[in-house]
Amino acid sequence: MDKSQFKLDSFLNNQQEAFHVARTTINSRDDLQLHHHGFAEVFWIKEGSGIHVVNNEEYPVKKGHLCMIRPTDKHTFRLDKQKESLVITNIAFYKDSLQSFRQRYFSGSEQYFWSQAKLPFSIELNSKQLNELSAITDRLIGQPRDFLHLDYIMIHIFRLLSSMAGEQSHIPHWLAYALENYNTPEKFANGIQGFVGLTNRSVDHVNRVLQQHLKQTLTETVIKARLQYACQQLVMTNSSIKSICFDCGFESLSYFYRIFSKHVGQTPSQYRKKNHKVI
Repeated sequence: MDKSQFKLDSFLNNQQEAFHVARTTINSRDDLQLHHHGFAEVFWIKEGSGIHVVNNEEYPVKKGHLCMIRPTDKHTFRLDKQKESLVITNIAFYKDSLQSFRQRYFSGSEQYFWSQAKLPFSIELNSKQLNELSAITDRLIGQPRDFLHLDYIMIHIFRLLSSMAGEQSHIPHWLAYALENYNTPEKFANGIQGFVGLTNRSVDHVNRVLQQHLKQTLTETVIKARLQYACQQLVMTNSSIKSICFDCGFESLSYFYRIFSKHVGQTPSQYRKKNHKVI
């Protein structure tokens, strides 16, 4: 028997379970042996940093690193000599489920688990994405490890990765962070400086990078974020349009109506009437 091959059945409590989920701390006393397995696994680094050894290659991994291990990959972890431990969350499931995901959501896809590259697919999560994913995974603790809950967590992961693969996948991390977090009245109140403050860069540099990657100015970016928030508030709340106007950082209601109509094609009241429906 090949001792380097891990069997998913050995991690499951019974034949009715569809997946295994665990959070493991690796330290110098119990580094994992190099192994392969006939099942799929997605893991992410919750804390620490170290070395991921996979398919005879080594590369550093740190907090926020997410990787999709294919059934044919062979891998293990080694600690960074300057770190005491590496905390990893992983979810493992059968190849049949992997094929079902591909058929339903990624027909003909050659990315994620289905990449033909030597190294498996990996990506870096920011702190917000990592915390969100960790919180959702924590909810699985104590729940049945059935197909319903496997779909619950994997659909969230696939949705997260799909959104990251969109227009912001090619932009600097600091700019992606600002775009994601410039979304509150407190930030809007400071206007352009509220956005720039999230980047730790100069106004000119942020403006230049925005035009390079997204073909829009800093002013256009700020207006777009404010209007997106306004649309959400018009649909999801009963707040007055005047209140939403000020929450978005606009000081004039007439200007808010004018800029909203220009970009959305409707007035705020028309947009609310069309989209804010109680069923």
